[in-house]
Amino acid sequence: MENYTLLIIIIVVMQLLWAWTLVSHLKNEEIESTDKICWTVVLCVLNLFGLLLYAIFGPKGPEVIKSEEDLKRAINEGRR
Repeated sequence: MENYTLLIIIIVVMQLLWAWTLVSHLKNEEIESTDKICWTVVLCVLNLFGLLLYAIFGPKGPEVIKSEEDLKRAINEGRR
């Protein structure tokens, strides 16, 4: 009985992580529409394997500005 409980908890946690990733991906406005469609298909069709692929190869978050040079470069490129 304990083995099944642990397995169910793991499956539920993985599905919640997958759903959270899909929702946050769809809400991300910085991703181009074709990339968004492709990654949505990958996430939906491959489910947990798609989640792993998205974590490794998916779009990265915004770039963190660490120095004054990075800030100047970002301003010159039109980013804020």
